[in-house]
Amino acid sequence: MPGRKNGEAMLLVIDVGNTNLTLGLFQKDRLRKEFRVETKGFNKLPKLPWGKIQKVLIASVVPAVDKLLCREIKVPYEFVDVQNIPYIKVKFKNKKEIGADRLVNAVAAYKIYGGPAVIIDFGTATTFCTIRANGEYLGGVIAPGINLSRIVLHERTAKLPLISLYKPKKVIGDSTLTAMESGLVFGYGCMVDGMIQAIKKELKEKYKEKSPYVIATGGYAKLINEVLPKKIEHIDPQLTLKGLRIIAEAKR
Repeated sequence: MPGRKNGEAMLLVIDVGNTNLTLGLFQKDRLRKEFRVETKGFNKLPKLPWGKIQKVLIASVVPAVDKLLCREIKVPYEFVDVQNIPYIKVKFKNKKEIGADRLVNAVAAYKIYGGPAVIIDFGTATTFCTIRANGEYLGGVIAPGINLSRIVLHERTAKLPLISLYKPKKVIGDSTLTAMESGLVFGYGCMVDGMIQAIKKELKEKYKEKSPYVIATGGYAKLINEVLPKKIEHIDPQLTLKGLRIIAEAKR
């Protein structure tokens, strides 16, 4: 039987994002190994212990990659979508529009940290997802990611350079470079802080919820948290992978 060797059954979870495919190998609830593969030009998975992998669960927001990915998988697999998501109740006008990664993050946050919660994912796009104490997924906000903003600012202007992203020493930049650093990092931090406060206010006034727990994931979560006046309660880099594992367990 595929996926069983010496009794060490493993679960492979794959988060297909616009920038990277992130893969996680779980043995029970322990993340044994994590891999990253660039989405652009993807044609092959890294070497994996297929003899020990019992099942693959996938969250994808890049349909063009899905067929290529499936050709590489050697055991039973399943894609997560709004029709088969457990634990949460999706309150959204057009449920098919919701990215699988957002749903998976919501499940992970709700099962690990409880609700109400705001989940921020700093990916190619920065998403804010909101879930109530009773497990209702309300939706949220989608904004351009900070790295995307950095690239577009360079590519769509004649003179602005492609800068690195780190916490600037001061807000008022005294050169084009430092002004760009401040605008991107401090400016993005102001957006994130303002959005958190606006979501909290709406949750309290419209839904009568207590103050939500704020969880962040994604590559730039730590950087942006450094410039926020009120820090994010928890940063979980493996939130999506953990969510996929939780969903896989629920399907057994």
